[in-house]
Amino acid sequence: MNTIKKIAISASALAILLGSASIAPILAATNSVPEVNLNSKPTNGPFGAFQLLQCDGPKLPSSMADYLAKFKAERGRDYRVCNFQGLMDQVQYLINAMIILGVVGAVVGFVYAGYLYITGIPSNISKAHAIFPKVFWGLILMLTAWFVVYQILEWLTGNASAYLGG
Repeated sequence: MNTIKKIAISASALAILLGSASIAPILAATNSVPEVNLNSKPTNGPFGAFQLLQCDGPKLPSSMADYLAKFKAERGRDYRVCNFQGLMDQVQYLINAMIILGVVGAVVGFVYAGYLYITGIPSNISKAHAIFPKVFWGLILMLTAWFVVYQILEWLTGNASAYLGG
């Protein structure tokens, strides 16, 4: 048997043994995960309930104070009026979602290019050399565009720190 095959088989066996040993504590920990109640009210934390629209409706008259109190009690947050500020919140929310997807896409691009590079095949290495700068400059362009939009929103609303969770 070839030496490389022996090393590959040994490495595979070791990976299987280590993998099964590391999975056991994870499986044991899943028994302590609380059950999810699908009928519970959504949370509104930074990773809470997904809400595509960031405003709740038109400005309500002060005579509806009881509705606003009930709204806050049920949802755990204030009623958000659909006005210019609501529009800016919506724009920033969608931009942040696209930035997250763009960063994930860049990571996938870097991982793919890295995989091509470590295969050692000359044609794959040349593909990786072509992919790395494209992904890098795309990421830089995306983050620069985000910064420009952030500054514009700061000038328009004076409250850009709220868009960053601050």
